[in-house]
Amino acid sequence: MDTPAELSVPHRAATHGSHVVIDIGGTWFRSARRGPSGELTNLSRQYAINYLNHPHLTPTRLRQRLVDYIIQQTRRLERPDSDGSPRVSISMGAAVNGHNGIILNAGPLWGPESEPFDLRGALNRVRSDVEWSIVNDVTALAMHFACKPQYRGLKKISVLTLSTGIALRTIEVAELRVPIHPRRGIQGEIGHIAIDFSAGRTALELRCDCGGHSHLNAYCSGRGIPQVMASLAAALGEKEWRSPELLQDPSLWAKSLKQGLADHTSSAELLLDSVVRPIAQSIVSLLSIDPEIGRIIVTGGVVRSLGRPYEIALLRNLDRLGLYMLSEDDPDHLAGMIDFADSDDEAGLHGAAIAADLVETSRPHGESSVLSLSLRSHHARRMAERVEVSYDVKITTSSAGKELADTLVAMESGAQPLLLADANVSRIYGQSLVQELEAAGFRPLLKNVTAGELSKNWETLENILRVFESTGVSRNQHPIVALGGGAVLDSVGLAAGLYRRGVPYVRVPTSLVGLIDASVGAKVAINLFGHKNRVGLFYTPNSVILDAAFLRTLPPRFMISGLAEMIKIAVVAETELFGLMELHSACLTDPSFYRTEPGLGLLARAADAMMSSLEGNLWESNLERSVDFGHSLTQVLETVSPPMTHGEAVAVDMALSLEIGRARRITASHLADRIIRMIRAIGLPVHSPNVSVDQLMGALMEAASHRGGWQRLPLIRGIGEPPVFVSDIKRGELTEAWARLELEGRRL
Repeated sequence: MDTPAELSVPHRAATHGSHVVIDIGGTWFRSARRGPSGELTNLSRQYAINYLNHPHLTPTRLRQRLVDYIIQQTRRLERPDSDGSPRVSISMGAAVNGHNGIILNAGPLWGPESEPFDLRGALNRVRSDVEWSIVNDVTALAMHFACKPQYRGLKKISVLTLSTGIALRTIEVAELRVPIHPRRGIQGEIGHIAIDFSAGRTALELRCDCGGHSHLNAYCSGRGIPQVMASLAAALGEKEWRSPELLQDPSLWAKSLKQGLADHTSSAELLLDSVVRPIAQSIVSLLSIDPEIGRIIVTGGVVRSLGRPYEIALLRNLDRLGLYMLSEDDPDHLAGMIDFADSDDEAGLHGAAIAADLVETSRPHGESSVLSLSLRSHHARRMAERVEVSYDVKITTSSAGKELADTLVAMESGAQPLLLADANVSRIYGQSLVQELEAAGFRPLLKNVTAGELSKNWETLENILRVFESTGVSRNQHPIVALGGGAVLDSVGLAAGLYRRGVPYVRVPTSLVGLIDASVGAKVAINLFGHKNRVGLFYTPNSVILDAAFLRTLPPRFMISGLAEMIKIAVVAETELFGLMELHSACLTDPSFYRTEPGLGLLARAADAMMSSLEGNLWESNLERSVDFGHSLTQVLETVSPPMTHGEAVAVDMALSLEIGRARRITASHLADRIIRMIRAIGLPVHSPNVSVDQLMGALMEAASHRGGWQRLPLIRGIGEPPVFVSDIKRGELTEAWARLELEGRRL
């Protein structure tokens, strides 16, 4: 059984010299210099750099902006003439592992795709001369309040902060001891407890900043309350509660709700009671479990914004609930346990400094000054290994067979390659490939694989694995070669990744989609449970060979279909490529064009742009991907009857995104027309009469489930520019855009 670790320091509030203090909150960033007597000077405040204020920034870029901000403030506030290393104490509004200082989750800052982040490590890479101290912001507040005279006689106090997020810390006052989990190093992250929430007879299921569903934060925090207001607006007849501005500006939703409370409207009173009730239940549970807590200090932006009405509502709910055996004897017991405190802008700054100073006091002589509050316990070890991947993508104008032989020689993975090919490819090209490999000294074995999107299933995967087994494929003696379109590359690639936990393989795409898109990335998958690519891996090939000669036998429909992927990558990443496509538009569907220098140049540009877009995010840690343009609704479009090809579905998806962008004035009208004109000139559709708006909404919901719970629909600002990602597409908006495309599709 795990025993709790602790953040423990001697009780002492004196500061040790002047140093920089920084408070990172979900709404505000603050910084100052704190003097030896505890005074703050050069205080500065700015809006937080978070995913709501900067929706165009990825979590990776938001983290870098945070590092940049801290470094800038350090330079602004440090004293160049001071002796010793500069000291910077940071109060961090995120779940922080108290053992190692790793930020575990920072949903209010970085959104649902927040990932663990070694902030101290990132700062040290820039300023290794600084002594960095990082503490959770609520822990910093707890230390700040524990040092106040009115709480010195208590054994424990708890600080409950209701702000952008919700969290609680219990601290032993005499020793400033904060118990934390022995492995994860956290305590009191109650904002992420799932609850059943209802207002009157209306039950709500809302989403937390962290991406979780029905968390306390989603309803009762500064981000949650306006979500509840918007969700109940129609039912309660409060139209202004629907305003998107309420979600962006905390002062607006608080002002609106306070006005309703001042007017004694039943809707405002019902809403306040509903969002306060879970907080009261949390307090009663806490006091029932830990009777040594002498006071609960309730603070934060929500309490400050709503003021006395919030306090009255909380005390009223506590009185309704009561504390078993205690409230019966003393009806005022719970009210006497609550202190409402206005934690001013400076509280987090003071708390961070106190935490750093107290650890400095308790540090043995000679111990490294880089150690801080978060490294006092060592009850866990992290296993970490960086996976570096590299593979060559080669384009040839001579012979895929010769290039394949050279690749297999360089791989040094055996003389018995297993070629798995689409039956049509095998019939047309199989024998010549085998002969070229035999001439190079290999003993190849050629096997057919079922092709087409419908073949990406368990049966095909099992058949490929049986071929591996019957052939005696080993990890290093039988390189796999996948020959075919995107479906074959997917199925064979997944089998290669699964068999013996991974065997080497080479991709040789034979379709236009494969040449410029499907072959150059890391994803392999099959369809399952009625969903496209439901089961798969990130498994990279050892090499990719692109030979435009295969296009000469590609059916015209699939030639046209593949051009949708070229349009996609040109729009989001390659301005010049799009211009060249317009220049050569009359030749784009002719396979022989790609044996010429201009045509081969287009292929090379498209594949290169795709690789550049994937590079650095091959494993999709960042879910806002430019290459998802045209890939949000394709699943439903490819599964209608009659089914569209993948490229046809991509074309319709792109056109729909362009129409939505046009309506939102993100995509200029002339730009949307230019791209749609290219789509239609090639012979691709922009609408499907076989798909309803309901189906499109379902597909968008499915896409959101694959993108961390957010729609992340890419909208185009300019050709060659990264898209704008939006996650608030409603049915009405989709209906209007679809209707416009239906009219466009009827035009000759």
